[in-house]
Amino acid sequence: MRIGFLLLLIAVLLVLAAGMHQGLWWLLLWPAFSFALVAAGYFGLGPRVFNKSEAGLVPLFNRCLLFPYLLYLNGVWHVSRLLRPEPPLNQLTENLFVSRRLLSHELPAEIVHVIDLTCEQSEPREQRLRGYHCFPILDREAPSVEALSEWISQVAALQEPVLIHCAEGHGRTGLFTAALLLYTRQCGSVEESLRFIQSRRPLVRLSGAQRRVLQTFYEGLETAAPLPVADESRSDDD
Repeated sequence: MRIGFLLLLIAVLLVLAAGMHQGLWWLLLWPAFSFALVAAGYFGLGPRVFNKSEAGLVPLFNRCLLFPYLLYLNGVWHVSRLLRPEPPLNQLTENLFVSRRLLSHELPAEIVHVIDLTCEQSEPREQRLRGYHCFPILDREAPSVEALSEWISQVAALQEPVLIHCAEGHGRTGLFTAALLLYTRQCGSVEESLRFIQSRRPLVRLSGAQRRVLQTFYEGLETAAPLPVADESRSDDD
């Protein structure tokens, strides 16, 4: 909700600036609208404000409406990518990798399945040519426990190397990966799963909403029928 209020505040300030100065300043109504629309996503509309398809593409209509916001977001992402002392990708287990949103040339050849948790950007073509799965989540937000359970069960059935990513590879990626490790019994508690992920990708942090959903998901597993313990071993430096 704090992100929603921040985006709404930016939209209001842009409208006020346009009203005060007028003239060409009325062009600020476009970015004001784009920021307000994304704020509406955080206030209840969810990731559908971007309307990202199962094929990993944000439609041209949505990209035009949200162009000022997407321009800002993409600029921040590229600056962060260049300045943050963090590898783009980390290997957790033999068949499980986590990353930020990768450029096409950064995707390792051994990755068979790509799990895309972003809703705000179209996926590069190289990633979409793999076994691509799109589960859109707003940045710093979490899906319902029911949706998370359904997605995790699909990914747990995949046998070949899987890459899980969001924009930065921190919040949404941490939530989904921790849930997968808990579901496959590779970790025995929420804290253990997060510690294990952070031992490979230290900047992983969950928002309050993400941690609450993960805890509820884990409590649901505890009351469900036991699952077989996964054969997959953790990477050698575990």
